[in-house]
Amino acid sequence: MSSQEHIALLAENNLTNSEIKKRAGLAIRKPYIAKKLANIKDMEERGDISPIIRIEKSYLCNFQCTHCSAEYYMDRHLEKVLKVKEDRKQMTIEDIKDISKQADELGLARFVITGGEPLVMRDFDEVVAAIDPEKHYIISDTNGWFLDDKKAKHLKSIGVEKIQLSLDSFIEKEHDEFRNKKFSYQKVMRAVDAALNADLNLILSTVLVKGRAKKKEFEDMCKYVTDRDFGLYVSYAKPVGSCTDHPEFVIDKEDADILRELEKKYNVFSHMTPSYGSFKGCITVKGIITVTSTNEVTPCPYIDFSIGNLRETGLKEILARGMRNPWLGPHRPDCLIGEDKQFIDLHTKKTAFRTHLPLPWGEGFSDNDSLTEEV
Repeated sequence: MSSQEHIALLAENNLTNSEIKKRAGLAIRKPYIAKKLANIKDMEERGDISPIIRIEKSYLCNFQCTHCSAEYYMDRHLEKVLKVKEDRKQMTIEDIKDISKQADELGLARFVITGGEPLVMRDFDEVVAAIDPEKHYIISDTNGWFLDDKKAKHLKSIGVEKIQLSLDSFIEKEHDEFRNKKFSYQKVMRAVDAALNADLNLILSTVLVKGRAKKKEFEDMCKYVTDRDFGLYVSYAKPVGSCTDHPEFVIDKEDADILRELEKKYNVFSHMTPSYGSFKGCITVKGIITVTSTNEVTPCPYIDFSIGNLRETGLKEILARGMRNPWLGPHRPDCLIGEDKQFIDLHTKKTAFRTHLPLPWGEGFSDNDSLTEEV
């Protein structure tokens, strides 16, 4: 495929001019990955899926955020479980190499290294190499605390293509309080410049809590990213993790509707926003999966039910299992864990009082699931 043909294909997928330019550059540097990204729309039209794979090798973090959804995935809980259940072993570099190989065989193209805080991981570079930056488009989440110019240039040099940087308020005091870390806002602002200076693709990531969509602070953040020509990824606060104890954070339909209007004006998007030439609606399995530190696969970062363990079941079958599930597979225009009260009640009931998550296949999700299950 010539460069002109590749650019024409990108344009047909309804990508922005900025994204087309980035993809065209990637096609020159990493043609194999660019081709896989360009094929996403065709895959989905054939009935195949192409989820982003989130790798949670470690939950170590230098923050204790108010909204953390990884509370019951943390290593301190895992240590207790490992004493009595040896089959829940920690993910290894070899595991990641195997996941990368299986993903590539399925035509999947995108990995996110997440946690925890990835940049505190001593083996971060090994994780990148195990995913293989010549075969997959690699993104890293970060709270920005350690992302200075030197670190950003290093990440680019080892094959990381994109940074997803967390910012919970455009008001410094609010962000620092939400993150329970003084000066964290200033570190994020430094990290924005560092990522751009290193020619890393960048998006800010923020959590939308109830009522925030109406505030000037939120629209100021939307305007900031648009003026600087990068994006803002908005995650809905959901009744999981630490937010289980903060139901007042969970958004309502009005918040979601306001966000959809702001998307028309600014470089703002959520997991419900059409992307890569397609509209998946709720992206469970279809658009994203998470592999936890014990190789459990969950269909969404906020759903604490596993659809299989990669030590026991291949990635292809786990994805097929997820797509067979009546909650996860069919197209739905709402967010399952954020807006569907029946599922939220079921999820809350099944995860209550559990000291380690996710629930294994058969205890949360199973092939016997029914949308009419009483809760």
